Amino acid sequence: MIDHTDPKHRQDASQTGKGMMKQKGFTLIELMIVVAIIGILAAIAIPQYNQYVARTQVAEAFALLGPVKQALTLYHQEKGEFPDMGTALERHDALGIPAQNVHRGSTNYIRLMQVGVGGVITVGFKNEARGVNALIALKRFKMTPSMSSGVITGWTCAPGDASPIDEVYIKSCN
Repeated sequence: MIDHTDPKHRQDASQTGKGMMKQKGFTLIELMIVVAIIGILAAIAIPQYNQYVARTQVAEAFALLGPVKQALTLYHQEKGEFPDMGTALERHDALGIPAQNVHRGSTNYIRLMQVGVGGVITVGFKNEARGVNALIALKRFKMTPSMSSGVITGWTCAPGDASPIDEVYIKSCN
């Protein structure tokens, strides 16, 4: 006689065919939940990534502005005023910096960097066809020197007058 209490002779319910079968794979609802979660994550991640790309492209402009800001600061220290000649080319020549449109071919994203009257620098971005993110394509911002007792103490950024850039991209302008 077989002793069913003996572990050697005990059989699992799934092995005897009496009971539920073990589940193999995922149910449709489980797969739909996973797809929905992935969709939600993608909906959040893609706009964040686009903003990240736009901010890095604006960072290139800030890097290129370093020598221009330095030239303006030195000019103002030596002459006591900003170069307010008639044309942008004359102002750039007085500062010893490249002409306003030179950046079109030399950088990936900048199409315009122009020193205006009063030391205001205007920066414009290229279009989307040139690889610029849609959030900043063809947008502009301007940097204005902050003065205290006749000395440049810093720079402030603001969206440009024509095709203004969103302020979120230029808040770290110093």
